[in-house]
Amino acid sequence: MKNFIACCSVLLFLCLPTIVVNAQQRKITGRVLDDQAKPLPGASVVIKETKTATVSDGDGMFTLNVPAEGKTIIVTYIGMQTKEFPLTTQNSIVVNMSYAPGNLNDVVVVGYGAVKKSDLTGAVTTLKGGDLNRTPSSSVDQLLQGKIAGVQVTTGGGAPGAGATIRIRGASSLNGSKDPLLVVDGYPWGDAGNLKQINPEDIESIEVLKDASSAAIYGSRGANGVIVITTRKGKQGQNRISFNTLQTKSFLSNKPDVWRDPVEDATFANESSINGGAIPSDVPYIGIYRPVGNGMVYFPSIAELRGLDPNKPQWPINTDWVNLIYRKPYSQNYTLTADGGNEKTKYAISGNYYNEEGMVINNNYNKYTSRLNLEQKLTNAITAGTNIILAYTKNTGQQLGVGRSRIWPVYDSSGGYFRNSNTDFGNPIALTNQLLNTSKTTDFMGNLYVNAKITDWLQFRTSINAKSGNSIQDQYDPKNSTQRALDNKGSYGSINNGNYFDLLSENYLTATKDFGTDHKATIVAGYSFQKTENRYSGLTGQNFVNDVMKNENLATAGTMLISNDLQRYNLASWYGRGNYAYKDRYLLTLTARADGSTKFGSNNKWAFFPSAALAWKAGEEQFIKDMNLFSELKLRGSYGLTGNQGISPYQTLDRYGSYKYFTGSAFETGFGPGLAGANDEQGRTIVAGLGNNSLKWETTRSLDFGIDVGFFDQRFTVSADYYVKQTSDLLRLKTIAPSAGYDRQWINDGEVQNRGIEIGLNANVINKGALTWNIGGMFTKNVNKVVSMGESNQVFIGSLYESVRQQISTYTVGQPMFAFYGYKTAGIIQSVDEGIKAGLTGVDAQPGEIKYLDISGPDGKPDGIVDSYDRTIIGNPNPDFIYSINTNVKYKQFDLSLQLYGVQGGDVWDFQKMTPSRWLQRWTPDNPSNEYPRANGTRGWRASDFYLTDGSFLRIQNVTVGYNLKTNAVKYVKSLRLYLSGNNLYTFTKFNKGFDPEVGESGINGGAYPRPRAVSLGANVVF
Repeated sequence: MKNFIACCSVLLFLCLPTIVVNAQQRKITGRVLDDQAKPLPGASVVIKETKTATVSDGDGMFTLNVPAEGKTIIVTYIGMQTKEFPLTTQNSIVVNMSYAPGNLNDVVVVGYGAVKKSDLTGAVTTLKGGDLNRTPSSSVDQLLQGKIAGVQVTTGGGAPGAGATIRIRGASSLNGSKDPLLVVDGYPWGDAGNLKQINPEDIESIEVLKDASSAAIYGSRGANGVIVITTRKGKQGQNRISFNTLQTKSFLSNKPDVWRDPVEDATFANESSINGGAIPSDVPYIGIYRPVGNGMVYFPSIAELRGLDPNKPQWPINTDWVNLIYRKPYSQNYTLTADGGNEKTKYAISGNYYNEEGMVINNNYNKYTSRLNLEQKLTNAITAGTNIILAYTKNTGQQLGVGRSRIWPVYDSSGGYFRNSNTDFGNPIALTNQLLNTSKTTDFMGNLYVNAKITDWLQFRTSINAKSGNSIQDQYDPKNSTQRALDNKGSYGSINNGNYFDLLSENYLTATKDFGTDHKATIVAGYSFQKTENRYSGLTGQNFVNDVMKNENLATAGTMLISNDLQRYNLASWYGRGNYAYKDRYLLTLTARADGSTKFGSNNKWAFFPSAALAWKAGEEQFIKDMNLFSELKLRGSYGLTGNQGISPYQTLDRYGSYKYFTGSAFETGFGPGLAGANDEQGRTIVAGLGNNSLKWETTRSLDFGIDVGFFDQRFTVSADYYVKQTSDLLRLKTIAPSAGYDRQWINDGEVQNRGIEIGLNANVINKGALTWNIGGMFTKNVNKVVSMGESNQVFIGSLYESVRQQISTYTVGQPMFAFYGYKTAGIIQSVDEGIKAGLTGVDAQPGEIKYLDISGPDGKPDGIVDSYDRTIIGNPNPDFIYSINTNVKYKQFDLSLQLYGVQGGDVWDFQKMTPSRWLQRWTPDNPSNEYPRANGTRGWRASDFYLTDGSFLRIQNVTVGYNLKTNAVKYVKSLRLYLSGNNLYTFTKFNKGFDPEVGESGINGGAYPRPRAVSLGANVVF
C-alpha cells in the first residue's frame, strides 16, 4: 500500500506542470462575420504576443485554446479593418468585421484583368462589400447615387421600375450616346441606364473607370466611362444558403399642390376669364349651362358652391382626386442564394422576386431574376466556367393627373364613369380602369469561358458571350375613352414587339513576369468580335367592332397598320495593355485598342484609341517614410483617347422609306427617298435619309491628374483628381435643304469640353473593440461647355413646348450643354406706363403681367421693343457641384448607417411653377405682387426666366438601423440580421412645393411621377 501511494505521488508530481498549464488555459469559440452578418471563411485569428493562431472555417467559425498570458485577440481579413479587442471571461464571441475602403491590398477589377489598388495608375473607384449592401436598394442605379466622385445619377421620378441617367464626368456627346459602358463579369453589355436585369444582392463589387487610361481598353465605347460589375461567386470551403427579404411601405413625400377648395378654384377661373377679355356673362362659374364639345355642361355659381344661393342647394360634390389616385403602396423583395465550393468546383446560384406597387393606383412592377455562376477546375492548368442571368419584368398602369376639378364626381347617376362632355377624357379613375398599358421584357445574358495556364507566367482566356431578349408592349383605348381613341374612329389598340441578340467572342493572353527584384511587367493582348441584331415590329388597329377582346384580336379592327424594322451591325477589335513597375514605386501603363465598326463609312471604319498613364508611389520612398506621416502617397497622371459609336447603323447610306397616308377613303403606301417619320418641332415630316460615307467616330481626349493619400495606417484616405475631357467630331443631325429630297443628315461637327475636380474621402474615426465608426464623402464639380458647333453657333434641341410655343434648350457655343434660352424678366408690371416703358404693348403691357426685358435689337442694342431679338441664354441646368456624406456606426450587435446626398446649383425649368398655392398669391389690385402674375386665361406665355428655379437640394437619402442576433443556440442558422431602413426621408430645398427638384438631365420639370418616402423592414439570414 505504501508503495502504491509512493508511485501515485511520483506520478502526480510529474504531471503537475501539465495540470497547472491546463488549469490556466481555456478554450474559446467564435464566429467571424462581415457587416451584413454573413460568415467570413479564412479570417486570421491570433492571440496577441503569443504563437496561438487559427483561421475561421467555411461557416466563419473558429476555436482557440487561450494561454494564460493571452489578453488580447486580433482578427484580420483581406479588405477588412483589423479588429483588436481584450479577452474577457466569455467563452463564445462574435467578431463583426467592417470593410476598409482604403486597403491597399484590395484587388480592383479593370478591363481584361485585375490589379492591386496600390498599383492603379488610372482614375478607378471601387464599391465593395458594406459599401454596396449597407443600405437596401432595389436597383443598381440607387447603389451608385452619391457613392462615387465623378458619377452623377439622376432619376426623373419615382415610377416603379424607372431607370436613371448615369453620367461619368459630364455628358460628352450631343446626339450620340452619353451613357457609360456597362461590363458584367467581363462581358460588355452596352449602355448603362435601367439595369433591371441585375439584382443588387448578387453584386460582389462595382468598379467605375473614369479616365482614358482605364477606359481606353474598351476603345470606341469608353468615351463616357465604364462601369464594371462583378457578381458573387462561390468560395472554396464555404457552403451556405442565404435568404434576404425586404418589406417596404411607401408614402407621398410631398402632397401635390392642387386646388383644395372648389370656391377658390372657381373664383380663380372667373377672374382669369374676365382678365382675358370675357364679359361677366361669359365666365364659367355663374350657375348656367355652357356648351362643351357636342353638349351642354352645367357649371355651378360661386354662391351655389358656398351654399349661399337661396334658390339652389349647396353643390354636393367635392371629390378629393389626390386621395383617390394616390395610395400607400406595399412592396416586397426576396432573394434566395446558395453558394460555396471545394477545391475543384465553385458555384453560386440565386433567385430574386421583386414586386413594387406604384404610388398611383393600378400601377405595379414585377421582376423575376435568376443567376448561376459555376466554375470547374478541369485540370491543374485549365478552368472552365459560366455566368448566366435570366430576368423577366412586367410593368402595368400609367401616370394619372390629379388636377381635375373637385366639382366633378367619379361616377354619373347611372353608375358609369362621369364625363362632363364627349370630349372630357380627364376622369383618372376611368382612365386607370379602362385603358390597357402593359409592358413585359425577358432578358438572357450568359457567357462560357475557359482559362488556361500555359506557363507560370502566361495565361490564355477565351469566352463566348451572348445577350438576347424581347419586349412586348400592349395598349388599348376603348371607344371614346381618350383623345387618341376618338382620333382613331372611336378605339385604338396596338402590340409592339422588340427583339435583340448580341454575340461576342473574346480571346486574350495575359503575361506576368518579374525581371530580377526591381522590374515587373504585365501584358494583355487580345481580339474580340461582336455581332448585334435588333428587330422591331408594330401592329396597330383602329375602329374596333367592340372592346371585348381589347388588343388580343387586332384583325377585328376597321383599319390595321403594320410597321417593322431590322438593324444589324458588327464590331471587331484588337486591344492590348502593358503595365510596368520599377522597384514597385514607379508605374507605367500603356493601352491601345483598334476598333472597326460597320456603322461608319468605308474610309473610316477603323479607329485607334491609345492611352498612357504614369504613377509614382512616393510613399515608398525612404525620405517620405522617414516623415512618419503617410501610409500612402501616390501621384497619378494619364492622357488618352476614347471613342463613341452610339448612333444607329446605316447612317452612311442613302435610305428609301415608306409611309402610310389616308386619301379620304383608303390608306395608301408611298415610297421615296428618305426615311419618313414623325413631325419635328417645325411641323415638317422628318425624312432624314441622306447618307454620309465620311461619317466617323467621335473622339474624346482625356487628361487626368490625381493624387491618393493615406494617413494613420489608411484610417484616413483622400483621393482627388483634376480632369479635362475634349470631345471632337461630334455626331449630330444637321438640317439640310428639303430640295435635296431629304431634310436631315448625320455629320461629324462640333466640339464639347468637360473639366472638373472630384474628391473622395474616407475616415475610420473609431476602431476600438466593439465600437467602430466610419465616415466617407465625395465632392464633384464638373464644368461643361460647347466649344464649337461647326458652321453654326447655336442649335435648338428638345421638344417644342406648346405653352410657350418655342424650344427652350440649346447647344450654344461658349455655353453649357442644355442651356436654357428665352427672355429675361424683372418681376410684375404694376402700371400701364411701366409696361409701355418696358417695350411691351397691348395686353402684355397691362398691370399684373410679367415684365419682359428689352436687352437687344437688330443692331445688338436695346431698341424699345420686346421681340425675338431679346431672347438670350437665361439658365444652366447643370449643377455647380454634387456631394454626399456616408457614415456608419457599429456597436456590438448594432449598426447604424446614414447617407446624405446633395446637389448645389443647377436651374430647373418649372412648367409646374404656378400651382394653386401660388395662384392664391397672384397679382390683384389689392395684392400688387411682384412675384406672381395676375389670372389671365388668354395670356400668351413666353419662354423666360420666370420659369426658372434653383434646383439645389440636400436629401436624407437613407437611414438604416440593424441588429445582428446571436444564433449560437440555433442549429441551422449561422447568422441573422434584422434591420429597419428609411429612404428619401426628407429633402431640404426651396423648390416648388409638392415637387421634387431632381427632374432629370435636361432640367425640365413637366410634372414627374412622385418620388415616394419609404420605410422598409428587412432580414438577412445565412444557413
